[in-house]
Amino acid sequence: MAEDAHPVYLSPSELGSKDYWENYYARTLAHISNETPTETNANEEEEDDDINDEDDPGTSWFSEHNAPQKVLQFLTRRSFPLSPRNKPSYAPSILDLGTGNGSMLALLQKKGGFNGMMVGVDYSAQSVELARELQRSRGHSAYRSDSESDDSDSEDGDGDEDQQSESVAEPIIFEEWDILSSKAMLSPTGSAISVSNEETLSWFPYQTGGFDIVLDKGTFDAISLAGDAKETRVCERYPDIVRRLLRKGGYLMVTSCNWTEEELVKWFTGPVGSVEGEEDRLVVWGRVEYPRFRFGGQEGQGVCTVCFQRVVGSS
Repeated sequence: MAEDAHPVYLSPSELGSKDYWENYYARTLAHISNETPTETNANEEEEDDDINDEDDPGTSWFSEHNAPQKVLQFLTRRSFPLSPRNKPSYAPSILDLGTGNGSMLALLQKKGGFNGMMVGVDYSAQSVELARELQRSRGHSAYRSDSESDDSDSEDGDGDEDQQSESVAEPIIFEEWDILSSKAMLSPTGSAISVSNEETLSWFPYQTGGFDIVLDKGTFDAISLAGDAKETRVCERYPDIVRRLLRKGGYLMVTSCNWTEEELVKWFTGPVGSVEGEEDRLVVWGRVEYPRFRFGGQEGQGVCTVCFQRVVGSS
């Protein structure tokens, strides 16, 4: 990427280091493993012992802006082509990058009605162990939201009042994977490809050329905070890799509290790939609306979410 093609880098922070996240999730695992309530007081302690989004710094950055619910509303409204409300002809596959405690996928499955293949990946082994344990024990409130009323239409504008029907869904897959270090082959075209004689990922949908929906809730933020002595920061490679995780026509949802909407668009629509002479790029498909504020004569918002679509073809 050309020097002037991206926004100014963020200053490195411990929140961009793998050690920080490994230590955090290790402490969380130790906490929940030490909780051994007796049978008589188990019900009383269940709520207190529950792991919630506010307990996870990877999620709590966005909790005050209600970002998880906003993303849920966006993906389940009728104007989104792959929304379960539209009864698509197939169940969309979803990949959550930097899944943390896995709560976003649980929310989409239990409350959003998505019942296709779901995969959460994280470069922290402790994160993956935590996400698997919370799914097994239903130790996060998102796993129990299927019995709650669905209020995702309240800010939709184009939704309806129908409840999401409970459907049988496969368990969410949680895997350790470092997106920036992996040498596994990804889809170059967004269509079905042969994977023989190549290093592959057991959870990647090669048969369809990639995932239908890819989620990033703070992962690009963390990567942007990673210190790198090299001339090219690791965050510059991220958008191109993420694009190749999507099938042709797939959707990428990026939520950030460190970048403005304009900066996100510049990062993810800047570089353009090529597939058999045709452009392979991300384009802005939509955005999530958050409350805006004014300060010092400038207008802004505390968090932004942009939906991109992968487009392969002539511009």
